[in-house]
Amino acid sequence: MAPARGASAVPVPWQVTLRSPSGVIEVEYRGVAPAKHVRFALAGQGLLGLSLPQTVVPGERVRVTLRGSHAEATTCAADAMLVLRWFESDGTELLWPIAL
Repeated sequence: MAPARGASAVPVPWQVTLRSPSGVIEVEYRGVAPAKHVRFALAGQGLLGLSLPQTVVPGERVRVTLRGSHAEATTCAADAMLVLRWFESDGTELLWPIAL
């Protein structure tokens, strides 16, 4: 499938700063303008701690916790992926898949 017209690659303004065996993942926002409606979603096996949309400013860190009896297994499961979603200041929604 070809990319949409006008679509171009966007550098990911996030960096994973913590991955704990107990299921905690922390990311730092390195953009230049606030990211709006930032939230996480989990694809694959496991449960995700509550992730309400929030505004994140440059330099701020956000944590999410994989929960449930399979938290440790989820962080190394081949089919699990954490997805970080946010909106740029112009209203463009972006997604960043984070392999676990």
